[in-house]
Amino acid sequence: MKTIEGTFLQFWASMREVSAAQWALELDAMRAAKMRMIILQWTQADGKNLFEPPDPFPTILDLAHRRGVKVVFGLRHDGRWWREWGNADYLREEAEESTALAREVHRRYGKHPAFAGFYIPYELWDGSFTETQVENLRGLLRTIGSACRQVAPGKPVMLAPFFAGLLSPERFEQLWLSLLQDKPVDVVALQDGVGARGWDEQIEQRVPPYFAAMQRACKQRGVKLWCDLECFRLTNSNPSRPAFAPASAERILQQLKAVSPYVERVVTFDFYHYMSPYRGEAQKALYEGYLKLIAGKQAG
Repeated sequence: MKTIEGTFLQFWASMREVSAAQWALELDAMRAAKMRMIILQWTQADGKNLFEPPDPFPTILDLAHRRGVKVVFGLRHDGRWWREWGNADYLREEAEESTALAREVHRRYGKHPAFAGFYIPYELWDGSFTETQVENLRGLLRTIGSACRQVAPGKPVMLAPFFAGLLSPERFEQLWLSLLQDKPVDVVALQDGVGARGWDEQIEQRVPPYFAAMQRACKQRGVKLWCDLECFRLTNSNPSRPAFAPASAERILQQLKAVSPYVERVVTFDFYHYMSPYRGEAQKALYEGYLKLIAGKQAG
């Protein structure tokens, strides 16, 4: 069974004020849990650069490097994505903005020894896309991925799509065979959907068929498959305003067992908000439960 090797970090502007001492504590807690990678979900949110002074990322990079942790930099988050993804002009504009941001991010941080690649924040799903839509979305990924590889040869480019059961696993596989044509990214970290969709009691039925399908597509296209394991749980039934809280270590164990046969690595979303022992009692309980889980695995 795989264990969690890293975490996404959903970085908001308010987090720029977190002190170096607090980041050090967070990173120490991550390392104690055997995590060695941070994936910054984005460095620009709705047009605002998160590296404007005071830039938090050099501190995070330095602290990470001292602990043997690598940092992958997410690019541009744009709230219009969810309503404009089918607009070809919008996708071209986003590709241009994202490639410019990739160059700026690399200029700032690319020479740091902890810098480990790029993450494309646009989330794709199991939609019934037309051939033209697939072609346009693939073009978005190809343009951004090519720019990232140009500025940072040898560093991986990541993507984290999700599924909601809208397509059969077979159609999902065919969709991703098409989207991954010409290998626009190096790593697909497929979201397991358990937390976002409240699949706590349906993990075995819901998750493995789609990971098996994505595994086949990725293998054919030469792309690595990881799992983006959701360490939170859904606490209400309002789809327009969902609320979340930390999951249990027992549920995390079920998720790990479900995806381990299909993926090379597991990362989680996200340690800071749902698993850090410094963020609340429920987070601390999950963290301590997970430490016992991996200690038991090592003992076994």
